[in-house]
Amino acid sequence: MIGKDLYKIEVNAELSSQRLKSLVFFYGPLVGNDALVMYEYLVLKGSSVAFEEINELLMALNLSVDDFEFYCIKLNEYRLMKTLKQSNRYIFVFNNPLEIPQFIKDDILVRDFILKTSGEHYRELTSQVYMESDHTGFEDVSRTLSMENLSEWKAENESYLKKKEEKPFEFDTMFDVNVFLKDISTNLLPMRFRTKENLRQMAILADLYNISYDKMRTYLPRVARTDSDHFDLDALRYMCMNARSEYYESEKGSYDAPCLRFLMSLQDGKEVTDYDKKIIYNLSNRYHLAPAVINVLLEYGLKNCDNRLIENYLYPIASDLHRNDIRNAKDALNRLSKPYDRSKKEEKIPTYDSSANKTISAAEEEELLKLMGKK
Repeated sequence: MIGKDLYKIEVNAELSSQRLKSLVFFYGPLVGNDALVMYEYLVLKGSSVAFEEINELLMALNLSVDDFEFYCIKLNEYRLMKTLKQSNRYIFVFNNPLEIPQFIKDDILVRDFILKTSGEHYRELTSQVYMESDHTGFEDVSRTLSMENLSEWKAENESYLKKKEEKPFEFDTMFDVNVFLKDISTNLLPMRFRTKENLRQMAILADLYNISYDKMRTYLPRVARTDSDHFDLDALRYMCMNARSEYYESEKGSYDAPCLRFLMSLQDGKEVTDYDKKIIYNLSNRYHLAPAVINVLLEYGLKNCDNRLIENYLYPIASDLHRNDIRNAKDALNRLSKPYDRSKKEEKIPTYDSSANKTISAAEEEELLKLMGKK
């Protein structure tokens, strides 16, 4: 197994309180705490739809590929996980742990547990967490609450029980933050990090770099650390810019698509360079252009610059689009296709000189390295 191999997760497990108790107290000593934490994280993360690089999973788990493979083997041995392989693709299937009564009846598991811990520990543990109650001969004399206690309840009291409706986040993005947050627990993304600006930046990065809900979920442990009050947007941007993007030929010609994916469609699936990723980020962050407008500009730039993206050519046009409040693909196409009055300097659309020096300056190179987290 190597980091560039692909993986997909299938979860056939649901951790009820009884299964969780069995997992922690009985399986924990057998597979080890680290493997146990990995199992719990991936089960909570849920099934994935598409194959992704194992490197991205390792980054989220903060594990080396050797450690990850070792933990997979431990989980396989105790049937908590099944590993399927085809060439360089893996499917990791996660299963339920046995509940305590079933675990104790399993001849192999219970004997292995005693060997790895001790008979005394097994006896003490089962007496604490697994006791069959015997109510023979006892009469239920419990009293129940009488409804007469609520006879003085009034309509105005009912208002205190009405939950305050949470207003959905309204961002003009393809990445729907409300859908994303629906199944995200506060353990994975604490409430203190769910500010409007953090979520808006998350949605913008997803639109720029083709980040799915499942992929963004794997980034959260790195950017929203529970031991910190800082939401690391720089780390999120770095991971989004370096995420592998799949090519969808069927979406060719549609401007309403993530910018990275749209650019790949213009280049017949060719991988987008770091230099071009930086340009995409600047068009959004510096000139505040919507993804559809950026896609129009990318197409226009490639068409007029020998199928290359040139910063000095694109940025003045981006400034013009921003200054004229161009917010959708239709208006951007109209703006770029209209005849410009060359007497008005501010309305000129630059022309590309193929003989011009296209190397980036030292300052621009330093900015690129900083953006990519390499300096």
